[in-house]
Amino acid sequence: MIASHHSISTMLLSIHSIICLQSLLFLTITTNVVHVNAARQDLIAIIQRLNSDLLELRNEIEKSISKRCASIAACSKSSYDECQSEYTESQMCPAFEKYGYAIPECGSGQSCNGLFDHTISTVRLPANLATGHNGNPTDPNVVEAICYTQIAQDWMVNKYNQDMKFWQNIGVSSPQMFFGSSTGVFRIFPARQSRECGVYDPRLRPWYQATVPSVIGNSVKPRNVIILMDTSRSMNETINTITGETKLSFIKHAAVSTISALSEKASIAVIQFGEVANIIGQEDEVLLNSSSHLWQKATDEHKEQLIDEINAIDVSGRSNWIAGYRFAFDLIENSLLRQSEDTEETYACELENIALLFFSDGSYNLPGGFTDEQVINFVSSNVKEVEAMGDYHLHTFLYSVGNTDTNQIMKQMACEVDGYWTPVSGKMPPGNVTNGYQALFSTPMGTQAFYNYTSWSAPYNFTSSGKLGYTISGLVYNREVEPPLFMGAVGMDISAEAARQLYGGTLEETVQAMNEIIDEIKETKFNATCDQQRINLTYCEVQSLRQLAGGNGAVCELPDANVTNLNVTGDDATLDEFSNCSKGFLTNCPGYDEYPSELWQNVNLQGKSYHDRVCCEVGTNNVSSNCPELDVVRDTKLSDAAIFGIVFAFLVVVEILCCYFCFYHKKKRNT
Repeated sequence: MIASHHSISTMLLSIHSIICLQSLLFLTITTNVVHVNAARQDLIAIIQRLNSDLLELRNEIEKSISKRCASIAACSKSSYDECQSEYTESQMCPAFEKYGYAIPECGSGQSCNGLFDHTISTVRLPANLATGHNGNPTDPNVVEAICYTQIAQDWMVNKYNQDMKFWQNIGVSSPQMFFGSSTGVFRIFPARQSRECGVYDPRLRPWYQATVPSVIGNSVKPRNVIILMDTSRSMNETINTITGETKLSFIKHAAVSTISALSEKASIAVIQFGEVANIIGQEDEVLLNSSSHLWQKATDEHKEQLIDEINAIDVSGRSNWIAGYRFAFDLIENSLLRQSEDTEETYACELENIALLFFSDGSYNLPGGFTDEQVINFVSSNVKEVEAMGDYHLHTFLYSVGNTDTNQIMKQMACEVDGYWTPVSGKMPPGNVTNGYQALFSTPMGTQAFYNYTSWSAPYNFTSSGKLGYTISGLVYNREVEPPLFMGAVGMDISAEAARQLYGGTLEETVQAMNEIIDEIKETKFNATCDQQRINLTYCEVQSLRQLAGGNGAVCELPDANVTNLNVTGDDATLDEFSNCSKGFLTNCPGYDEYPSELWQNVNLQGKSYHDRVCCEVGTNNVSSNCPELDVVRDTKLSDAAIFGIVFAFLVVVEILCCYFCFYHKKKRNT
């Protein structure tokens, strides 16, 4: 009977233990679920906070743009260059913990790190824009971008000071704020020295490319770009006597810049022609079969291949425009037919964004004695055939390199095919030649439907720290013209490590959670309709983009007075209603030809190495040439915290040993 009671007690105890374990397991799972949900909500809250802050930054830059002419007067010697300028007395040298990374050239970041200045911003320029004295820009549009963004600096400083405690309370460093212009200017806050000078072009960075997407929603096919390059012997002529750059080398730079800025959702094909035409960047077996000529996805690997092959091109033969254009139109039609048969990719609508970029010097040598009129008719009829294949519009951009004659055939062709002509001089930065093309494809995003559109980049390595992170970015427009003119993009950062600290999981889990949250936001807020993404401009809006692409000389003459439909969206309009398109044109500021030539506040650090410009002792505002040695010395000594840890660990071990001996002797006495 006693044994029976003992068995029952044992059984009840086992059941109790199982129930306790199950309860503990349930409590653990529930706690983990609650924790994950809470951590996810923390991430969502930060994403929403960055979204609202970014739109504030966008608003400030757009306000500054509205004062672009007024900004010129106070612009001389007011900005800080990324490599030449010494910062203010308020610059500081933060410890590793402040920003979560150390400057490798300076040490571990504990005793030594890099200088930051939270009272100013700094400007980065690609070397091909900094062609003036002391690395100053000479292009008036570039000067304007530096000057009007200077106005927004005060807002950046105030925003940082106001929000400092918020970010400190959640253990995340305050996000960087920056703007990259469509002309290549980059202004970033807080100010910091650049490791490499003259190499940063915001337009080529992942955050900027994510802002100007090839596809805004999931329903529309992405951008397809065909670059047609004249590589005939006349393209070997010099276009810039100072640099010695040839017409061919110039269009190589322009083509590479265009390709580099494409997202992976876009497609690209590059055709070179002299007396004959051929496609580059595709396999030999494809080249032998003209029906296989197709545009291909602009993956990083394919873009790198194209760039390598473009740089290796040399001049040959005479300029056979018909051969080049015939090849391009065959490729476009082949690609459209192939996509319509492709069952792997489905879209809610057939809207197709196609851009044909034609680079030549404006002269051709055709067999059969083609006239200008016949060439124009050939191109025009082929454009119409492509557009008749579906809901497509072929946007044609013509760049006459070294030929600025407004009566030339390339301008006539642009006007005939509803396209855009740019006369290219050797003084133009190659990366800015295609601004009109970029602006056109950004016009839908300037409408009210996308006023609060923001975009998150995929995680990528930041330039300053080399650490993985995200950038939220948004488009910036000059809204005083019609259509609103694309001016660039703003951005703010959060490192993947900062997001991980908020989320509490591994870095991989955090990246997955971030991607899921960002995708949900995109699907619920910015899944645009086809009509919202359609490039459907009025006659005046087309003219304004022509003026942007090529200046006043690129504006086409008004059609015949008897024509009432002037490519207008909506109802037809009479000629009188378009006699004044002034609201669509961005006018030059007074003194446009006499902008300041010295924009940098100082060039005190000119010629110094990155180490000498940036390395500093933590807690000071001074540079130090002995920075790495300071960290080495400090690392060889035990910190107070380390000493305390060792003593504490020793005491714990002693306590455990004492308990063990006490238990051992007690047990021995009992036996």
